[in-house]
Amino acid sequence: MRNVQRMDQEQGLRAMDLLPEEAAKLQSFDITGKVMEQVNRKSGRAGNRRTATTGKGTRMRMRKGFAVPAMALACVLGLSVTGYAASQYLEFRDSKGAVVMNTAQAPVASESFQTYTQLWNQYNQEVKASLQPGEYAAYYVKDDIINQYDQENPVKFAYHEAKFRDLSSLQAEIRRTDAPALTVPSILPDGYQFDYGYVYPDKSYPDYLKNAEYSALADELIQQAEAAPSGQLLFTKKVDWSHSDFTLAQYANGDDSFTITVREYSPDTTLTSIMQNEQDTAEKLNLSSTEAYYIKSGETSPSGKSNQVGWMDDSTHLFYQIYDNPGSPLTREDLTSIAAEIISAQ
Repeated sequence: MRNVQRMDQEQGLRAMDLLPEEAAKLQSFDITGKVMEQVNRKSGRAGNRRTATTGKGTRMRMRKGFAVPAMALACVLGLSVTGYAASQYLEFRDSKGAVVMNTAQAPVASESFQTYTQLWNQYNQEVKASLQPGEYAAYYVKDDIINQYDQENPVKFAYHEAKFRDLSSLQAEIRRTDAPALTVPSILPDGYQFDYGYVYPDKSYPDYLKNAEYSALADELIQQAEAAPSGQLLFTKKVDWSHSDFTLAQYANGDDSFTITVREYSPDTTLTSIMQNEQDTAEKLNLSSTEAYYIKSGETSPSGKSNQVGWMDDSTHLFYQIYDNPGSPLTREDLTSIAAEIISAQ
């Protein structure tokens, strides 16, 4: 059962590739694409987490065992708390008083985890470069650092996102893959227009090796690795997919942009956490009778993340995020007005 999801928003949709879990703690779903790639937490598994943080490109949602262009990717608000100062966090509660969404401090990555993710990213990018747009692949790396660090999850996944440059093509892809529908804002900030969009495969393998399909993939790729020459390190297999659970659209004005993402979450999810840095400030909003959060990136924020607004729709089990790029000229009012329009259209 997925009872916790951490959403981590981040630049460039990381394509929600399967990553090591501990990375989830770093960026909790930066849905700027399904973004800097999602990751599994190595320890403290409390269930599937979807995380979100600010950034360009999206997140993405974090599932147990999954990692999100920019994609992206993800991402604890309290009824009585509205955060305006650094290190203050928010909680959102349901009608029964249970916390269902919050903002929380992004953890600091250990040196070993940084080494792991650098290697993971290297191999992940190599696999993506071998794929055509729209293709999804499982891969195994014959690398002791990667395999010792993440023993429960030997097979990783990579997706080469197919970017659609016009809205009609994106809407057709949304219908074809039954992806979450995306409202097109009727009024955009001056100079902004649709840049591109894409969907991300809903292809998960809960419990890793305990899942029959995942275990079969692992056996096949590991056997190939054991029989291969010592210099061959990377082994891949394309995986068919037909359904999407994540949609991203980016609007741009020169070098500046804002990204809208929407992802499905399981009805079993009990908590969605959005990661923020200590320098960021979080504020609770009421947009068209819907509770939402707004996170303003601190000027000295080491992550370089952007500002973001997000909310959950319990009736459809969808999580929305809108975020801009670091240094964006867009204001809080620009982002929240887009959010209010989308909420009103639901």
